[in-house]
Amino acid sequence: MPCKPHRNDRGSMLLEALVSICLLGIGMAALSGLMVQHIRAAGTNNLLTTAIALGEQELEDLRSQDYNTGLVSRTTTSTLGITTYTITTTVTADTPALNMKTVNTNVTWSGLNGSQSYALNTIYTQLQN
Repeated sequence: MPCKPHRNDRGSMLLEALVSICLLGIGMAALSGLMVQHIRAAGTNNLLTTAIALGEQELEDLRSQDYNTGLVSRTTTSTLGITTYTITTTVTADTPALNMKTVNTNVTWSGLNGSQSYALNTIYTQLQN
């Protein structure tokens, strides 16, 4: 014997479908916000990683120079993609002790979060034979 639909059940399938679609839309909106944050964080991390690599490259370049004449303060720029990085290196002689040089390298750039910078610091000393 077939089951007869009740009179007050009419339209309930439509209402259930609408509620399900609304809940799905709310969930997707929340996920899209998280994805936007994730994409921005990935872009920022990419810029920071590039800045660190440029700073390390600057320090290695200075390390290959002559200790007495090549370790000098300087400012250079490097453009990768659409981002321009400014690399400022300051060399201070006889710091923290005699016959040592403190090298401070600061890499600055403008990204999604505005102007940012990363600093690398090291101490060089002359090798003796």
